[in-house]
Amino acid sequence: MFSFKHFSVLTESIRQGLPHISTMDHEQFKNLIADKKVHIAHATEKTDGSTHVFGHDQHGFYSQSSGSGNERMRSSKDYEDRAIRRSKETGKPLDLTAAHAFGHAHDILQKNKKLQNHLKSAAEKAGGETSVRGELFHKGLSRPSDTKHGEVKFVGTSYDPSHMGHTGKIVIHSKLPENQQHDPEHFRHQLSDKHINFDDDKIEHKPAHVGVSDEHKDFHNLNHELLKARTTKQNKSEKENEHAKFDAIKQRVAAKVDHHVSKMGISPKWGSGTEGLVVHPKEGSSAPRFKVTSAAFREYKADPENKEKFKLRNK
Repeated sequence: MFSFKHFSVLTESIRQGLPHISTMDHEQFKNLIADKKVHIAHATEKTDGSTHVFGHDQHGFYSQSSGSGNERMRSSKDYEDRAIRRSKETGKPLDLTAAHAFGHAHDILQKNKKLQNHLKSAAEKAGGETSVRGELFHKGLSRPSDTKHGEVKFVGTSYDPSHMGHTGKIVIHSKLPENQQHDPEHFRHQLSDKHINFDDDKIEHKPAHVGVSDEHKDFHNLNHELLKARTTKQNKSEKENEHAKFDAIKQRVAAKVDHHVSKMGISPKWGSGTEGLVVHPKEGSSAPRFKVTSAAFREYKADPENKEKFKLRNK
């Protein structure tokens, strides 16, 4: 089985808002190394499903995908209608594959009476609205794995479909603030059905930290005013040199974290592959969440032929 060995921090963001150390901006990196340590107190499995939100508000049940934007879908047809509208607006060819998958999942969740009762009750307790954020793995969007017989891939990670319902699985992101009012264990054991089951991204590991005192010193010796200043003809060259120094420091910290994660001995949760880990800050810390990507997923992402699959993931 593939293990969490040879992790690498990518230099290109896959998902907006969740950086790798090497892509952090000035403020994020400053907060990350503020006490001369990178804390790995909480880490969760990073998955490559499709971003999915579902919940209950004053109008009843709704769901959303990245492709639905800020619109709350009230029926399966809403996904199809939006895809058609967006195709006309953008001039791009109409492809209803993802819209039908999300619509299908919407129908299944809407027919799950235990789930609907739970969401309605949670919304009432929360003042009228509740939502759950995670990732949807719809088997209709999968293909046979090319790395492990009997498994499937949605993007670049190989999963064992026996962990999923007949249609798929929703993984709840346990550390996101909007999910703190929900108990993933209750979803897993009480609200799953034979079509779509629920799980969470929790993994067991020993909290630790990575010392970065040398990098902390070098970072504070940078010309921060220049790094933050507007680029002009006069300072362009000097500013580029300062950014190169900053990037080198981030790469050193990334390498240390990468090395530490490779020794954590964590196995993937649902199959022979993994996209990686998400590292979450300690309670009360201003450090950002960030991702650490497995070598196998990094190699997959680096292949130009796979770029379109990333674009399609959350349509």
